[in-house]
Formats: sequence, structure tokens, C-alpha cells
Amino acid sequence: MVENSAAGHGGVISYEAKLKELLHRITSSEIKLVSDATKEFVKLLKSDNGAKLLRDYVLSSPKCSELLEAWKLRQGKQGLHYVFALISALLSHRNGKQKQGFNDAESVSIARDLDKFARLIVTDYLNDLYKELNGKELKRQKAALLLLASIVRRGPSIASEVAKSFDFKVSGFAALAKRTRKSEGKREVLLRKSFVGFAMSFLEVGKPGLLRWILQQREMYSGVLRGLENDDDETVVFVLSTLRDYVLVEASLVPPGLRSVLFGSVTLEQLVGICGREGGGDAAKIAFDVLVLVCTDPSNGLMPDSKKRPHPLKGNQKRMMDLLKKMWPTEVQYHRDLLLAIVNAQPTFGLLYIKEFPHNVENYKSSSWIFAVSLAADLVSSISNGISKEFGNSRSNVSSSIDNMDLLDIVKCLFPRPFSRSMFNKGLHHANSFVKHGTLRLLLELLKLLDSLFDGLNHNSSSGNPLMQHMVSVKQEIQNYVQPYLPDLQVLLNLLSSLDTCYESNNSSLKRNASHREHDGNSRKKLKMDTSESDIDIIVGGISSAPDIDLSGNRGTVDDALKEDAPDDAEDLKNNIGEIWGLELHSIGISTLKDAESYLLSKLLDALRYYHRSLPLTLDHSFDSFKGLLKNPLELTSHLQVSLLSLLMEYIQWCPENEIPTRTPAMLYKYLQPFTNLFMFSPIKKARSLAYRLAMAAMYSTGAFDGNLHEIHAWLLFLPGYQREHSPVNILEVDVLHNLTSFVITFLCDAVSTLGNNLVKYWNILKNHVHSLEGDKGN
Repeated sequence: MVENSAAGHGGVISYEAKLKELLHRITSSEIKLVSDATKEFVKLLKSDNGAKLLRDYVLSSPKCSELLEAWKLRQGKQGLHYVFALISALLSHRNGKQKQGFNDAESVSIARDLDKFARLIVTDYLNDLYKELNGKELKRQKAALLLLASIVRRGPSIASEVAKSFDFKVSGFAALAKRTRKSEGKREVLLRKSFVGFAMSFLEVGKPGLLRWILQQREMYSGVLRGLENDDDETVVFVLSTLRDYVLVEASLVPPGLRSVLFGSVTLEQLVGICGREGGGDAAKIAFDVLVLVCTDPSNGLMPDSKKRPHPLKGNQKRMMDLLKKMWPTEVQYHRDLLLAIVNAQPTFGLLYIKEFPHNVENYKSSSWIFAVSLAADLVSSISNGISKEFGNSRSNVSSSIDNMDLLDIVKCLFPRPFSRSMFNKGLHHANSFVKHGTLRLLLELLKLLDSLFDGLNHNSSSGNPLMQHMVSVKQEIQNYVQPYLPDLQVLLNLLSSLDTCYESNNSSLKRNASHREHDGNSRKKLKMDTSESDIDIIVGGISSAPDIDLSGNRGTVDDALKEDAPDDAEDLKNNIGEIWGLELHSIGISTLKDAESYLLSKLLDALRYYHRSLPLTLDHSFDSFKGLLKNPLELTSHLQVSLLSLLMEYIQWCPENEIPTRTPAMLYKYLQPFTNLFMFSPIKKARSLAYRLAMAAMYSTGAFDGNLHEIHAWLLFLPGYQREHSPVNILEVDVLHNLTSFVITFLCDAVSTLGNNLVKYWNILKNHVHSLEGDKGN
């Protein structure tokens, strides 16, 4: 039932009577009656009882003859757009369309009748639509576009008929996309939205054959996409979600070349602009998602296909590089994430970008320096990961992998520009702590990249293939090239010395968290060491997430962070350290500059480890530089423990495949006690494992035990509470454990030290005796 608001009726009348009244007024020659009747009809269709009204009308008039009569009466006259609006509402009604699996005969009949009506408009009345589109009244153009879109959305078959019949080059059609917002009386008509709706309606239908054909109407779709940056968020989300769901999918069967045309340089620039919108929101998010999809999937025509196929996709390198140059990755987080996504997909783009790196990493006073240096480090890290994947994927065909990658050219993209020895030396010497952090992060990532190159070469040279000698020479060539551009080793050792000294003076505030679990309800005492429950251990190896930065738009400045005086605010400190190292803020146990220096020290040790890998023998005779940290190793934070022990493992060259360390410092046995304490009491599993191997190497360095590691292992089994996989702190009463092990560890270490000293003494006597006899040929 429908309430009748007309004067003189004041009651409720049936649909049938209401319909007759409305249809009579629609076919009137008076424009006012037509206007009111069509608006009321549309309002009723959109009401809760709209489905019943639709059903009653179509069943009573299957050919919609009254609407056609109204159309004919208004041809070439004012008010035709009112009829268009009503027909559009009728054809768009969800209860008037055929649905898959819908078997109701009456509903199917209604849908088929409306389909016939829509086809009739396409075959017989397109000229009227052209005239409205080519007119000067925006409301008439808008109504024509809405009617066309409602016809297309009825299904793939009708959409195909419209695509074949409609003249997309008709005068003035393409220009409709350029008109954004015009005033017409007191109302503002968004004509462009209607144009966008019509263009997208073909894609929403989602028929593969139709998509391939309709997307060749370049003027229509370039009109949609080229004006997207000026559209509101609703329009942007509608357009991009339609493209993402219906075109940029394998089922669309749209070829890469056509997708590439769709996303031309101007369109890409528009999307980049939307990503950087102040406030972000859904529009920025979907623009970013679509850009990642378009720029990283070779099937979209821009990214070259790295797979070894008979006919790999070439992509469009120039357009991609132009896009990268238009982004602001140090100011907009989405731009940064997009850049890194592209580099992760194809490291070559990272190399080309970093070769012309548009940001100054030596201007320490710049408000964006932290973001610039962290971006450079992230780029190098992504390139390194890509190279590692390339080597991993080519293990079965090493020669082709090397032929396709000129490793020396990769290195030349990094040195001497934008990175040089003077840049590293100045940054590591800088008085500001954040500059040291940023410079060291960048150096560490570069050293890891070199390690990736050398790892691939080492694998290839040890595989027995004919290129083995070539690989060795390539490695030497790279080492000779990069050595003048890496910082002086002494600079790193001096920084280590200064940080070590500072660390020792502040070790009371940097002690590790020694809280231990209680395995039952009994009260147990903690290990009697100077510890602090407030300190948070950081497992360096488990950190890989991107910083938690505002995704909505431009970054803030960091002038305060780069002043000589460190910021007092712990949040600022966390944000800056997190940005530099690419850490999740909640994972950083850093709230003071002392904590930051501890973390810097651990990363410096990591850098020395990779420095040693890249340039072997450079750390020879430098063991004394690290021994200061072994004085009280259990007081080191967890990341320092792991970094220090990893460096020492690298120093003694104990490879996982080799049971015997290949180069053990002669006096390593003097440090058996700190190694033993670490593998017994450290709560960090990795630290315990590394310390155990170093303890074995220390005992091995005495020259005793017949060089038998199994015998050395047997001696360590005598330590009370020792468990290879678990810290004994979690197994026994701590006080009992401490009493049992302290004197045993001391005794063992003293015995091993005495053994080592005696063997060394007698070995020296023997060497001197042999030396004195060298001149006597008879002996």
C-alpha cells in the first residue's frame, strides 16, 4: 500500500490506482506534472515496497509502453531527462535483474521484459541519447549517462550490444570527463561522476571478451584516469577497486600490452599524487594497492618478467623509472613502500634509482636526513635480498645466472656515488648519535650486499664448474674496487673503543634482563647477578618489520632529533632509532641514549663481522679490540651478546661444515671462563650455542686434548647442571646451581689456562732449540 499525499485524497490507495495516476501524469504535456510524477515514481521504487511496485508495473505493461510514450512526447523538448531518470531507476532495480540460480518464473519473466526494453532503447533511441549528451545542460547529460550505465549493468550480453552500438567518438562525448563541477542554479551537478559510472559499468560486468574490446576505447578511459587526482575519495575508490577486481586479475584475459596502455605515465602520476594526499584515507590506500599491483606484476605490462621463459615480457623500464623519480619517499610513507616493493620485485630498478639517488645523505642538518639515510639503507637491503634470491634460483644453472648479472656493474652503481669513504668516515666520527646510527646502518647494509655477492661467487667457485677460476677473479676484482670506498678499518675500531669505554662506564644501567620463569608454585631466588628487570632484551635476528610511521601523508621534521643535544623525550628517541634501523617500535628496548649506544655497539660488531667477510684478513691482530667486552659478558644486553659472539665465531673462521676451527688465536683459552658463563647462564639460546662453540675453540687452542673435539665436549659435560639445549638457570634452584658450578668453572678454566701456558712454554723452548740447530747440517 502507498500513502497518497495528493490533496483531496487523504488516505491509502492501492498500487494499481497509484500506478495509473503516476503513468497518466508522466505522459502529460505539462512539464511540471512530468517532473513531479517521475520523481515520485523513483522515490517509490527506492522505498521498502519498491519491489512490489516494480512487479505490478512490469506485469501490467511488459513493454513499458507508457514510458516509451512519455519519451516520444518529450523528444527534442525540455524534460526528457526526467523520463531518463525514471527508466534508469527501473532498469537499475535489483529485483528487476536476472540472478544466477534464481528459478522464480515470475521474477525471470520480469527481468526478461526489462532486458527487452533496454535492448529496444539501444537499437531505436540512441540518437536521442547522443543529442542529450551533446547538449549544454549538465542535468540532461548526466541523466543520459546514468541511463546508459543502468542498461550496461543489466548483464554481459546487453553490455556487449551497447559497446558495439554506441559511438564512443560522438561529438563532445570524451569532453564530458573533463568537466568536474559546474553550477546550475542552486544545485551542483557532478557530471564527471556520471561519465565515470558509465565507463566503469562495462568493467563491472566483467566479461573477458568484452573487457579486451572496451578497454581499447582509450579516450574514454584516459578521460577517467587522467582526472582521478581531482576526484573525491568515493570516486577514486570506486574506479580503482573496479580496475583491481575486474581488470587486474588473471580471469580478465586482458593482455599485458593493453594493461600497460591503461596505466600510462599521466595515470601513474595521478595515482602517486593520490597516495600522497594529506590525511590519507581509503583513497590513498587503494591507490597504493593498485600501484603495487600494476608495478610489480609483469602481467600488467610495466615490470619486466624475470622468469626464464621463451618469450619473457619486456615491460617498460623507462616509464617505471620516470615513476620512481616522481615519488617523494622521504616524505610520504606510501611512496617509500611502493619504491621498496618495486625494488623487491626487480632489484635492477633499485640499482638504477640509487645510482642517481636524489637525496643528500651527507647533509646532516637537513630535516629529512634520517629518512633519506634510512631509505638508502632499505634500498640496499632490498637489492641484497634480490641478489640472494637470484643466486638461489640459479643454483642449478650457475653459468646463465652469472652471465645475466654483471656483478662489478652492480657494485659500481653504489660506489663512489652516492656512497664514499669520506661520507662514512665523517658520519661515524660525527658528534651526533643519530648520525652515527644512520651511517652505520647504511654501511652495514652495503657490507651485507657485498656478502651476498661473495656468497654466490663462493658457491659457484666451489661447485667444480668450469667458471671456477673466473669466479675467483671476479671476487678479487670486486674487493679491489670497493676497498677504497669503504671506511678505514681504524675508524670502526676507534668507534668500537669509544663505545666500549662508554659502555663500561654505564654498565650498571645497561645490564640484561635476568628475570627467570618459576616452574612451580615454590618461591625461588633469582641468579645473584647485577640485573635489571626493566631492561628489555632485543633479539636482533628477529627484527625485520618496517617502521610504524603515519601512512596518511607527509612526515614531520627531525630538526630537534639532529641537534647536538639529544632529545629528552623517550618517544622521539624510539621513533628516530626505529626509523633508522627499520624496527617495530614495540620491539625496541630503547628509552635512553645509553640504550641507543648499546644497540649501536652491537650493530658495529655486526658491521665488523661483515667487513671481515668482505675483506678477509683485515681484522688480523685485532682481537684485543673485542676482549674488553668479555670481562663481564653476562651483563651485556642480549643483542650485544649475540653480536659479539657472532663476530668472534667469524674471527676464528669456524665454518659450520668444519668441525675444527681453521684459525684460532693462540691465547683464546684465556677467555674460556666468559664463554663458559655465557653458554651456562645466558637466557638467549643463540648466545648459548655460539658461546659453547667458542668455549670448545678456546680449549682447542691449548694444543692439548689431541685436537679431539669429542674429548673437549666430554670435559664440558662434567659442569653441574649443563644442558646443551636449555639454560640450566631454568632447570635447577639458582642458588644451588651457582654454588655447584662457580668453583667447578673456575677450576676448569684455571686448569685449561695452566695447560695452555705450559704447552706454549715448552713449545717455545723446542722452537728455540730447533732454531739454534738450523746451522748444523749434521743435525
